[in-house]
Amino acid sequence: MRWWMTRERVDDRVVIALNVVLPTRGCSWNKCYMCSYALDSEDTNFLPEFMTIMDQEFQKIKIFTSGSFLDTRELPEPTRNKILDIIKKKKVRELTIETRPEFHEEALSVYSYLKKDSIALEVAMGLESSNDRILKYCINKGFTFKDFVKAVAALEGMKIKAYLLIKPPFLTEYEAIEDAVKSAEDVAEMVDVISFNPVAIHKKTLVEYLWRTGTYKPPWMWSVVEVLNRTCHLPAHIVCHPVAVGKRRGVRNCRKCTGMLAGKVQDYSLANGEITHDCHCRGEWIKEINSI
Repeated sequence: MRWWMTRERVDDRVVIALNVVLPTRGCSWNKCYMCSYALDSEDTNFLPEFMTIMDQEFQKIKIFTSGSFLDTRELPEPTRNKILDIIKKKKVRELTIETRPEFHEEALSVYSYLKKDSIALEVAMGLESSNDRILKYCINKGFTFKDFVKAVAALEGMKIKAYLLIKPPFLTEYEAIEDAVKSAEDVAEMVDVISFNPVAIHKKTLVEYLWRTGTYKPPWMWSVVEVLNRTCHLPAHIVCHPVAVGKRRGVRNCRKCTGMLAGKVQDYSLANGEITHDCHCRGEWIKEINSI
């Protein structure tokens, strides 16, 4: 079981958050072109280890299941209820869970159960894009933007987080930026948090095949900064926690500025202030954008 600590914002306060990846059987859909989380999943009895991890000091907990916390095929209801009982005893301020829109009704019972102990529930859904053509042909997401909107409407009283991709396959760098910004604008009034996720290359995925054949590369860090700066005024809180930063399979610029900009992106996730920076590699990024 993997876990780590981060700083998160809860009710305008910065708190310590425990992030836990539960070893479940993985996502039932498991057909998105960029994702291979299900390949790393293990269906094991993780509750004893989970209880040990909960001895840490934190005010928020984020649970990742490589799929949907609310899908009973992935996480049986008795196991889910035991997890919730453990969290209630810890008296955290907020719990974040992930799910696909089709399982949103299960969130209502979880919300009611936690509300008795004044624990806020944040439901995170991987929308990726508000463009149905991109959802179908570039990501193979298995649902439409209308399905997402319907789920959000049913989750009244809960905090909603939308995951949006930066640079799905088959989009140019310019198109990827425009889609990410447009998608954020489309959902900003209906969600509380928007989490931008720059694509990283997962093993045994279509995206990895495209990358190996030279027809896809991860986004520039400059593209991430551009998206964040163009959406910092939106009513939803914006966060971005890129993975594989600076590595061949992840978002990057040149060696000189990648790490520095990654730090500024982390600071942005707490305060949403405009990111300012310059480097010689920005000119290369601008040439690529303008060549489209």
